[in-house]
Amino acid sequence: MMRSFFLALLVPATFFFVSWTRLAAPGVGARQPAELIFSHQLHVFEEELECGDCHEAAETSARGFDNLLPSMDVCSDCHDVEDDDACGTCHSDLDDPREVPRIDTYSRLFSHEKHLAGGLTCESCHAAVAQKTTVEPVILPTMVACMDCHEQRGLAADCATCHDPADRLVPLSHTPGFVHTHSDLARNQALTVDADKTCQTCHDDDFCQDCHEGDNLDRVVHPLNYAFTHALEAQANEKACLACHTDTLFCIDCHRDNLVLPHTHTPGWANAVDGGRHRLEALNDLASCMACHEADADRVCQPCHGGQN
Repeated sequence: MMRSFFLALLVPATFFFVSWTRLAAPGVGARQPAELIFSHQLHVFEEELECGDCHEAAETSARGFDNLLPSMDVCSDCHDVEDDDACGTCHSDLDDPREVPRIDTYSRLFSHEKHLAGGLTCESCHAAVAQKTTVEPVILPTMVACMDCHEQRGLAADCATCHDPADRLVPLSHTPGFVHTHSDLARNQALTVDADKTCQTCHDDDFCQDCHEGDNLDRVVHPLNYAFTHALEAQANEKACLACHTDTLFCIDCHRDNLVLPHTHTPGWANAVDGGRHRLEALNDLASCMACHEADADRVCQPCHGGQN
């Protein structure tokens, strides 16, 4: 009875996971390994062929799902495809020779025609392909490379520029329940989220602050006792703190209420004779002083400086 109950739960759960994975990454599992023997290096460098000689359709392609791989008819321009004794030149499986599986998982909205018209060349995005001596793995431009290029040229780099809204734009790392488990990846700068992408590739700070700021904070962000141990992290990576604590009063109010002073504020820090050490620090870096004392300058600074011009 228990075994039947377990199977009843397992089957739907497995179906859900597989279905979700396919939604998250369209085309995964559909592409069969290529059996073709092909060297770009041989054709590009030794035979001195141009990209357009084999990929002529790329010049007018306006959609990412266009099949731009050369057919056997294209190969026949240089090779005798009717010679049965020469099949092994290109095919590793003579019993079942087949074409290279088409690429159908790239951005549907990508237009080769538009990029070529904008002054890019094949080498701009596919330079590494020319060195390949095998068909796989397939080398395509990464999303980070595309975004870097768009930003450098002042072009739109939002998701809708390249991705069809009908597609599910979720990385494989974003499994069910990811909202409850993403903290480790976020703390590690998301180096293992997906290839060379980071959290910031898709999400700006406002996206995080919708859940992690003020009244919206619905879970503990920092470990217990963090108030007493945060100084080292704050000194080592102040920008990380400022990502959430954008108002410096957050720090000032807490430090003032708990009488926590900077390590420089030792006895003799300030005096009425020559000003003490704080005079030199203020001359060198007044901005640091004002970071804490701007709000209460009338109480802290004015008693000594109020009469001076």
